[in-house]
Amino acid sequence: LSVSAAAASGYIALLALDARRELLQQTLASRGEALRIARDRAEAGYTSQLELRQAEAEYRATEQQVPAIEAAIARQENALSLLAGETPHAIARGAGVGSLTTPTVPAMLPSQLVRRRPDIAQSEYALAATDANLRAARGQFLPQLRLSASAGAVISSALSDPVGIWSVGGSILAPLFQGGRLHGQFDAATAQRDQAAFAYRRTVLTAFREVEDQLAVIDRLGAQEQALVAQRTAVADALRHATNRYRAGYSPYLEQIDAQRALLSVDLALIQLRADRLTAYVALYQALGGGAER
Repeated sequence: LSVSAAAASGYIALLALDARRELLQQTLASRGEALRIARDRAEAGYTSQLELRQAEAEYRATEQQVPAIEAAIARQENALSLLAGETPHAIARGAGVGSLTTPTVPAMLPSQLVRRRPDIAQSEYALAATDANLRAARGQFLPQLRLSASAGAVISSALSDPVGIWSVGGSILAPLFQGGRLHGQFDAATAQRDQAAFAYRRTVLTAFREVEDQLAVIDRLGAQEQALVAQRTAVADALRHATNRYRAGYSPYLEQIDAQRALLSVDLALIQLRADRLTAYVALYQALGGGAER
């Protein structure tokens, strides 16, 4: 379950890095065109060298981000290769991160789903084992006896060898005359059973908390994504107006640069947010001990 979740999360991160690289390459192409126009305008004497240097600075700022993203992609591919037990190599892609679909999560999840978690199963087995130890410790006070008709002897679970019929009373009472040893063993078994019960309760409550955490994260990230999409629409419209004003000579080139920076920042944040939401679904899958349906 952990390996599956790690592989899914790693693949989502890889696709998000691919999307970031594609966005940066598109931005680099548009800023390269802006740099060409600024150079032509500066050479023709329509603008000063300041605007040319500003356009060049923005182009270089975007250009230097591409190698960093490519290095991160290589590291992520190597990490996924290691997770698969293979030598580092390129990872085959399917659809992009924007094409990944998320499962529908019901409003109410039955608590029985978390019983498939391995940590809860481990706690249940530990609790059952301590229950067995407690019953065994209690049984030490009442050793089982049976009569042997052929030999006329008594066989006791508390004694290693059969004893004569005249010592029956002493054999039965023997466990009661061992000082506090049996009481100590019983008290220890009781304490271990209580400890296992509290550990089981803590494990179950932790499982419920993890499920609720991921459901809350998925819900809030969805609301955040809606707000970020609306912000992108406003920023893109601001960039359009800034570009038109600059071309008409009503505003300096710096306004267009600021709008371009804001749009790039929002687009990168939107890619990361969508990747985080997909990763939250993976974490919910892991918190439930597997998918909601089998």
